[in-house]
Amino acid sequence: MRVSRSFHRLAAAAIATGVLLAAATTASARTVVTIDGNVTPAITAFTLKPQILSLSLDLRFSSDVAGELPGTVARTTVFFPHGPRVNSALFPSCNPQRLLRMRGSSRACPSGSRIGGGRALGTSPSFEGVNERLTVDLYNGPRGRSILFYLRGLNPVAISGMINASFTPLRGGRWGYKLALRVPEGLQEISPDILASLLQFTTRVGGSVQVRENGRTVRRGYIEVLACPPGALVPVRGVFGFRDGSSTTTDSYIACGHR
Repeated sequence: MRVSRSFHRLAAAAIATGVLLAAATTASARTVVTIDGNVTPAITAFTLKPQILSLSLDLRFSSDVAGELPGTVARTTVFFPHGPRVNSALFPSCNPQRLLRMRGSSRACPSGSRIGGGRALGTSPSFEGVNERLTVDLYNGPRGRSILFYLRGLNPVAISGMINASFTPLRGGRWGYKLALRVPEGLQEISPDILASLLQFTTRVGGSVQVRENGRTVRRGYIEVLACPPGALVPVRGVFGFRDGSSTTTDSYIACGHR
């Protein structure tokens, strides 16, 4: 992660004047997380051929105490339902060390390995009410067993960093897939004693690739399903752990088509 010199000067000034807060929330505050999302396009007719879809997911963070910021996210696990087929192993993969070394440049990864993008919104008590807007690029990790999130923001400070999230198919039980990630220290604490609060994290994942099957070239999607009727809701669960040791679990739904 990179932080600009101007921000280091800002941090030093804040410490010198005694207004720096070491945590984003008070001990009594609880972070509330809402999950929304949809899968598009909806499938309006019966089909025996898997259809290529895209998944959008929107996470929003707030505090249950007025005037307080949500906690600093340290780890997240998102569970997705059975039904979809995720063909991550068919897609080109990006080397996480190369992506990090090249500071998120698209040239670091082979064509077809970028599987989505999005945006994030964060803040800190030291930003004095100014939010940081970040772009998010998603890449298929090695052998399709992870998703690489590269985040980049420029204002009010220059921030960049990568999150390497494992992506695991599950056998049995309620859930079909698990996405698990740990937020690097550099994205939790963007300068000594200055913690970041995430307000929103929105991503869209999808895409397709051409592959050879049974002697012919076919197009396969990153996400494929047989059924997703308009308005249908499928469950999703998020488990969020925060830097202060607290955690919260959110159960919600994602919709087929637009809500």
